[in-house]
Order: sequence, then C-alpha cells, then structure tokens
Amino acid sequence: MSATTGTTSSRRKMTEILQETERVADQVLMRKQELIALDKRRQETREAIRTIRKSFPREDSKVWITVGSMLMKQKQPKALELLQKDADQIEEEIKTIRNEQKVLVNRQRDLELESPLRGFDLKPMSAAEIGAIRANLPQF
Repeated sequence: MSATTGTTSSRRKMTEILQETERVADQVLMRKQELIALDKRRQETREAIRTIRKSFPREDSKVWITVGSMLMKQKQPKALELLQKDADQIEEEIKTIRNEQKVLVNRQRDLELESPLRGFDLKPMSAAEIGAIRANLPQF
C-alpha cells in the first residue's frame, strides 16, 4: 500500500467524521428550536387556562378556545379539560425532546473526542424519594 492510498483513506475517514459531527450538530439545533416552540405553546396554554378560570367563574358559561388549528366554543369545564390535555401532551413532548437532546449532545461530544458533560444526565428526585428522605431525616 502506498503512502497516497493511506492519506486518501485517512482524509475520507476525517471527512466522514466531520460530516457526521455536522449532522448531529444540526439535529441538536433543530431540537433546540422545537423546544423553544413547544415552550411558547406551553406558556400560551397555561395563560389560556388561567384566563378561563379567572374570567369565567360560572361552569355553565361557554368560551372560545383554539385546540391545535381548530376554533371551538365549549362549556368552561370541557374547555379546561381540553386545554389541560393539550398542556400534558406538550409536557410529554418537551420531556421526550430533552431526553433525545442529551443523547445527541453526548454523541456530538464523542465525535469531537471530548469527554461527556458532567451532570448533564441528572434527573430530579421523585416525590416518593423526597418523602423517604424526609421520613429518615426529620430536619430535612
């Protein structure tokens, strides 16, 4: 094998690594934009729920709401239920994208030959775990 063949294969390998790094980086940026859009939708849904509860205290009143791209007139309890379902779905989508984002960032760091981010994979304690700690540590 000649020196030029070895150089060509190493260049090709380097190009593949750079292309893969760019692909992963693009996916990270796309997920970031999705998170921003979902967070905006989550805030708008939260505001709508609060407005309905505050402005229409009677349960027999009807309100106009948008769910997705549909405009609907619903009774106040049904409208709140639909908006809450939408909010729950948005939360699940955000959680899924954040988990995917962690994997993509670690993949990118691997491609760049950097060590994984420390503390990036931490998860909050559940209510049961906090309750167990409080039961064993009264001053907590």
